[in-house]
This record gives sequence, structure tokens and C-alpha cells, in this order.
Amino acid sequence: MGSDAHSHSTTYIRENLDLNLVNGRYASGLVRELTEMYDGRTDNVFAIFDEIAGLEGHPIARPSLTKPPSRFAKSPLQGLWHKHYHQSAFIPTNVVNHWRANGFADHLKETAAKIPIADDKMMGFLLHEFVISGYRDRSQARRLTGEWIIYARQDDRNTYLTLGIHGDDHAIYERVQACANEFPDLELMRRL
Repeated sequence: MGSDAHSHSTTYIRENLDLNLVNGRYASGLVRELTEMYDGRTDNVFAIFDEIAGLEGHPIARPSLTKPPSRFAKSPLQGLWHKHYHQSAFIPTNVVNHWRANGFADHLKETAAKIPIADDKMMGFLLHEFVISGYRDRSQARRLTGEWIIYARQDDRNTYLTLGIHGDDHAIYERVQACANEFPDLELMRRL
């Protein structure tokens, strides 16, 4: 991608982040990550903007369907916060997680008792129930999972630092450390 197009994308990402902030701020590394996603069409950056707007308490924020934010309790990310953002690629994980916790066999027995299904339609019915009901139930419970927006909280202000994936704590830590000079006022950054 040419530098003019990349520059335009970076500006576009910054403008969208700014639109979704109330009093938060963001690292330049996060802007680079979002720009790469946007330019490469690898993920939906708007889902990330929506979650940030929700974290900020922005008046136009959409209700989040993902798990509530939580604080990392273990090193090396201890003290940082993360909020899930959802992408379509996480639909299978969410469906499996839902039925792992809720027992598909019991659900199937209850549903099949209410609705007579012809043998030649059974496979389609099973697939539909497994995927659609599992995803619907999990999203209605606002328990969707996905990857993470990593941020620090201090003085009722969020500082959005990077994105992260489950099990990649060391790489997340390195990206957080790389933006420490941008935010010398963050006490947590001095402890990490």
C-alpha cells in the first residue's frame, strides 16, 4: 500500500478513535495496529471502536455483547485491564463455549420434545440448534468472547495501549512497554 493511502488510513483511524473517546487517550502503537487491520481488511476495526465507546461511557455507545472488562491478576500484565471485542471469526469459539457450559444434549431433548422433526431434516435441525441457539443465547447474555483491547486505568481515565490475543502475554507486555514513553504519568507503566 502506498504511503499516501497508509497516511489517509492512519488519519481515518485517529478520527474514529477521537469520535469514540470521552476523556480517554490512546497509544500510537494502537493506531498502527488498527491501521494495519483496516488496510489489510483482517478484522473489523469498528467493533473495536464500539467497545472503546462503551468503555468511555460515550452517549452514542452501542450496548456491548461481550464479557465485562476485567483486570489482569498475573504477571507480566498484572494491573492492566482488558475488554473483549468480538469478530465473526469467534462465532465457533463462542458456540462451543456456550454448549460446554450449558449441555447441548439437555437442550436438544427439551427442544425435540416440543417440535417433531422428520428424520431427513434432523441433521439440519441439529446444526441450526447448535449454532444459532448457542450464539443467540451467549450474545443475549452479553458473554461473547473474542480478542482483547488492552488498557490502563488511572484517575477515572482509560489509556488504550494495544490489542492482544489469549495466551500471548509476553508479546502484549512488550508492546505495552514500547509505549511507556508516551505516557510517563501512568504509575502502572513505571511498575511494569
